[in-house]
Amino acid sequence: MIRAIIVLVCLAFYSNVQGQIDRSVQPKPGPAPEINFGTPQEHQFKNGITLLVVENHKLPQVSVSLRIDNPLYVEGEKAGVSGLLSSMMGKGSLNIPKDDFNEEIDFMGASLNVYSEGAYGSSLKRYFPRVFEMMADALLNPNFTAEEFQKEVEKTLEGLRSEEKDVKAAARRVENLLSYGSDHPYGEYVSEESVKKVLLEDLEKQYQKRIHAQNTYVIIVGDIDFDSAKMLTEKYLGKWDKGKIASSVFPDPENVTQTQIDFVEMPNAVQSEISLLSTASIDRNNPDYYALTIANQILGGGGEARLFLNLREDKGYTYGSYSRYTLNYKTKSRMRAFAAVRNAVSDSAVVELLYEIDRMSKEMVTEDELKLVKKKYAGSLIRSMENPENIANFAYNTKTQNLPDNFYNDLLKNIQKITQEDIQRVSQKYFNPNQLRIVVTGKGSDILDPLEKIEFNGQPLKVNFYDKYGNATVRPEFSKSMPEGVTAKSVIEGYIAAIGGREKLEAIKSIATLSEASMQGMTIQVSNRQTNKKQMLLEVSMMGNVMQKTVISTEKGYNEMQGQKVEMDETAFENARKEAALFPELDVDQNEITLVGVVSIDGKDAYEIKWSDKKSIYYSVDDFLKLQSVETNEVQGQIQSATRSYGEFKAVEGILFPHLIKQNMGPQKIDFNIKSISLNEPMEDSLFE
Repeated sequence: MIRAIIVLVCLAFYSNVQGQIDRSVQPKPGPAPEINFGTPQEHQFKNGITLLVVENHKLPQVSVSLRIDNPLYVEGEKAGVSGLLSSMMGKGSLNIPKDDFNEEIDFMGASLNVYSEGAYGSSLKRYFPRVFEMMADALLNPNFTAEEFQKEVEKTLEGLRSEEKDVKAAARRVENLLSYGSDHPYGEYVSEESVKKVLLEDLEKQYQKRIHAQNTYVIIVGDIDFDSAKMLTEKYLGKWDKGKIASSVFPDPENVTQTQIDFVEMPNAVQSEISLLSTASIDRNNPDYYALTIANQILGGGGEARLFLNLREDKGYTYGSYSRYTLNYKTKSRMRAFAAVRNAVSDSAVVELLYEIDRMSKEMVTEDELKLVKKKYAGSLIRSMENPENIANFAYNTKTQNLPDNFYNDLLKNIQKITQEDIQRVSQKYFNPNQLRIVVTGKGSDILDPLEKIEFNGQPLKVNFYDKYGNATVRPEFSKSMPEGVTAKSVIEGYIAAIGGREKLEAIKSIATLSEASMQGMTIQVSNRQTNKKQMLLEVSMMGNVMQKTVISTEKGYNEMQGQKVEMDETAFENARKEAALFPELDVDQNEITLVGVVSIDGKDAYEIKWSDKKSIYYSVDDFLKLQSVETNEVQGQIQSATRSYGEFKAVEGILFPHLIKQNMGPQKIDFNIKSISLNEPMEDSLFE
């Protein structure tokens, strides 16, 4: 009886509740989640250091972030001095040799980085006082030696040379220069010429000028109390000289008055780098900051954003397309919407990028888009609380940008207030589609003609031309005159004759090559043995140990790495057999190759022979010697190219072989020096099993 009464009461209550709820009305969203990043405790030292401490005793870990809030400055003809200074710092100190310094950090399981604008360190609580002491020692007592300086200069120059044909590096360099101007700190770039002008004494002067206590912020986050943090800072940094703040004058960046295309010619590009750029005066103190943050997320903040859904999901032009609004309180902020796309769709991608930016201004975003992005942003902000570096960033931003003390704690509340009207308003103000600089870096012979035909809002877009260093040029010339009678076959025959002649090449039964390369300070040795039966044994060794092996017999092939053998499938084996030919030009099918035309390779005219849809080889117009080969493949949805350049041809038994091969594959750039080439050594079939 009692159970029946309870059931009846529950049913009556449920019916009453049902009657009170109007299912046709969407429930109002709840309040934004309360977040608390912690309010830093603060102390100002006499020498200008500001200490900020955020206590967090959940885990026995502590981190320190030291920031020197210097004004921006232009390095000028010695661009690269700050980078070299950073690379020289943190390598021990006047008191501790570099090796001992690094070993002690490793022993504590800590991390410590010192650079020209500050330092960062983290460790377990028990080691933190020592880590702080070592950070201060490395910062205040750097050990600048001529030997170490020369090493860093050579590393920098090697890095610059390896980027010579890097399309992404060229694109970012020119984009920055055109956005800000060559006389702006963000527009100037490091070159071989500028690095070679830097002397060790320039680093010492830079250190004295830029690294001082005034305007320095020490942010400590973690399992430490305020008094202990203050005592550590006083003990190790209290006597640091206050110094004087040095600044330089540079012009404000200006947007173009009308949207235009700035084309950068990179003949080796297999896909185009496209960026739509503009600058604006906005920072976190601007009331528009909150709406602009969400507007950018809707435009290109991630996989759910409009650029990604259009250019990747709908059109399939690219692996990903995004936009970033990089805020800056020392100069103008910059918007960049970008994508890397296949050559064939470069013009279409530009049109779609413009369309989406224009649509942000003309149409109201949907309520669903706004809700989704707000939720994603809230989740990202809450997760950021787990990272001590983010907490340090928030504390630093609050002080240096004169933000309200509760700026970050109230960030979600302010984001939740953003309306669809707010998004359209800031889009019209900061995503102005009529003042965009469209920088396209790519292979002009493939993409320039269609780019020059693009119209936006009924008007053709002006196209300007630049080289890979941002110098204005005339329109590149692609249709170079072809000598009369030249064909793909005649180029191949010219190459065969140039390196020794068909008779000599056909007499070769085997080739054994030994080459060396340097990678990250270690020497790599490559032994390659091939026969005229298209057999191959390739072994890559390091410190005497074979790290990788490729074997091609007449019947099968496999790759082996660290003892793990992977057999090739039929397609991979057939492709590998073609690559294993001693001289592929001897028996190439003339019907499968195409003479594309005459192009420029590192300043030399070359015949471009297309061997397949994925591979082109370039032969010198002057002497038919092979200058370069480019092969493209799709890896995890992205197009990657492998470029191989050939140089230093020398005769071996009357046949010319390149003795320097530069291999570029993605970010890896390696120079192989040929140490020896042996012809017609006996090689048994068992060698290739």
